[in-house]
Amino acid sequence: MSNHELFEQTLRKMIAGELPVKWDFNEFVGHADVVRQLLEVAPDEIRDDLAFLHTLMADARDTTGSAVLGIFPRLTNPELAGVEGRISDYIAEHCGIRYGDPEYVVGRTIGESRCPAWPGVGTPMTNNRFPYLIDTSASNYFSNRFWQGDGCPPGFISVPEGGKVVFKGEYPHARYFAFHPSDFDTNNLDTIVDVDLDPDAGSVNPYREAQPEGVGRRFTAQLVFTDKPANPEPNTTYAGVKVNGGRNPAVFCIYRTTGSDFGTMPPNIGGVWVPSVTVYDADGNETTHFDEMDPHPEGAEPPHETTRFAPLPIPDHRGLCWPEKYSTKSNWGLPYDILASADILYLVTPYTDRLGKVHVTRGKKFKAPNTPEEPAYTPGNDIRGFTVTTYNFWAGICEDAVVDRGVPVDEDGFYTIVVSSKEDRPSNATAENGVTWLDWGTYLDGQLTFRMLLSREDNLRKLKTAIDTGEVAPDIAPYVPQSRHCDKEAFEEKGWKAAF
Repeated sequence: MSNHELFEQTLRKMIAGELPVKWDFNEFVGHADVVRQLLEVAPDEIRDDLAFLHTLMADARDTTGSAVLGIFPRLTNPELAGVEGRISDYIAEHCGIRYGDPEYVVGRTIGESRCPAWPGVGTPMTNNRFPYLIDTSASNYFSNRFWQGDGCPPGFISVPEGGKVVFKGEYPHARYFAFHPSDFDTNNLDTIVDVDLDPDAGSVNPYREAQPEGVGRRFTAQLVFTDKPANPEPNTTYAGVKVNGGRNPAVFCIYRTTGSDFGTMPPNIGGVWVPSVTVYDADGNETTHFDEMDPHPEGAEPPHETTRFAPLPIPDHRGLCWPEKYSTKSNWGLPYDILASADILYLVTPYTDRLGKVHVTRGKKFKAPNTPEEPAYTPGNDIRGFTVTTYNFWAGICEDAVVDRGVPVDEDGFYTIVVSSKEDRPSNATAENGVTWLDWGTYLDGQLTFRMLLSREDNLRKLKTAIDTGEVAPDIAPYVPQSRHCDKEAFEEKGWKAAF
């Protein structure tokens, strides 16, 4: 048997689920093992690319502590599009397996942030590729990096030892916003959440109460590079010590907004400018200042990403190793947070066409404020809100997304979400029939991800416990999503009951 034939045989067995895969709740264990098995029989034409991919998966699997700073740029390298694209081309030519459009581009982000204090911009037009898995339905991101003490690297804002960073701005017009600082190991420090943020004198917090005519909506927040004192200041995160102990030399800060009153496209920050940033030393002397700025001025093209992945016909092991079950992991089960949001409860389930071309999810819908028609603080709601998205792991692409208010329910308050390719979409998978349809994309498999806010709310704590432990409180049981596969014809005949 030639190398080409052996590789094709191995790949087809892998796709069919006939080869065992080592897997763990650290999902990179399985991803690395899938690539390892293909690498062991790889022809010369793609050996280097598969070796590159395997080393990356294995290093991500094994990385801990400050070494995360080395692995993260490798995971976000646009060259991955070329590596996966060449593997896809080989598989198409020699194995006759091709999913979707073969075009791939090793690209870059065109355009830069106009705000020197917030050089990172995340929108539906940027970073929608491995491994970000951003929510393109309702979120915008702005980020900066701070370095404490001497030796400040390029791209960081210098903060004197024991100093602080002060943010001043306006509460955005959005369902949610927060400052998300993470330590040098990319683990979450304390989030400064909208509703917790006390307003400046003469202003109100619109996440707590209505804003009267003529009253401001301004706030002040800060990062202090010391240990947390016994009596912490309000609106403050103490960043001097890492989550796992030891001096913290750096903070990665993300300013996230979700559910802007102005929609997601074009990118925006909820009708306000990004906050000013002022750095002080430990004695209170100002060392650096950046004014508030409009990050997306009218007529200016926002930054956008040109990298493009071809669909890689290598299976996501989760589809068969952990089928039709949910995980609450936000970061592939890695032993570090990798900048994930601490305010979001992530619910993730895999889907694969090896179990059926149609993936069906059912659950009772949590009641959330219908912003902007009603404010975020409206009483009587179950949670702040949620979004649902579909992804393919290898491409990292968010293929489709929907916000809670776009999810219809039946007479009992239950939603039905159908994921399929456009070709396999059941004719009755429409909003008129109470069904939310999401595009599977041109991939072998993928994952469905719920993002639910705020993770600290009682209903979401109960939901997490139910999924993690199987101990389901009676009042939360209807809200635990259930997912199953079926085929197009069965769904057209019986609706969601065909899958259950």
